[in-house]
Amino acid sequence: MRGLVFICGMLLGLASQAQTVGNVDVSLTMPSVALVDILPSAANGVTLQMTAPTEAGNTVGTGTSNQSNWLIFTSAVATGASRSIKGDIVGTLPAGIRLRLDVAAYVGTGQGFTGGNSYVTANKYLTNVPVSFIDNIKGAYTGITYGSSGFKLTYSLEIQNYANIRSGTSNVTVRYTMVDN
Repeated sequence: MRGLVFICGMLLGLASQAQTVGNVDVSLTMPSVALVDILPSAANGVTLQMTAPTEAGNTVGTGTSNQSNWLIFTSAVATGASRSIKGDIVGTLPAGIRLRLDVAAYVGTGQGFTGGNSYVTANKYLTNVPVSFIDNIKGAYTGITYGSSGFKLTYSLEIQNYANIRSGTSNVTVRYTMVDN
């Protein structure tokens, strides 16, 4: 019995001697990312045209809307932070006319848009003052496939004040900015 205890003790001693532990310190860095882009169907421009009535006494038509652009983005924020996407106009709209931006709900296979995360706040009228239309963006990406990734944008014109409208052509730029909240 004494020999068996000695052999078991020796085997346990060897087993404990055979284990070693190695450690490696790993440093992880995740950069802050805030990228926003527009996917156009062909050209990057959008043309909206008012239509003249064919009968006296009828209203000037606001023409058709344009749904050829998709907004895409990638975001990585600090813990507890979030971002918004804002839009504004660079230039001057014709007097009496408003530019409406309708933003469809997210579609695609990106991640970060479920569970009440990023959401479209409302459709907006664009002016020279930036307005937020997608809020609570944290870590997310939309994907990059035109027509099936991101947020479909619809531009349309509305007459705000008939007394101020004038004929002519105007060009403005719609600017999209991802901002920290």
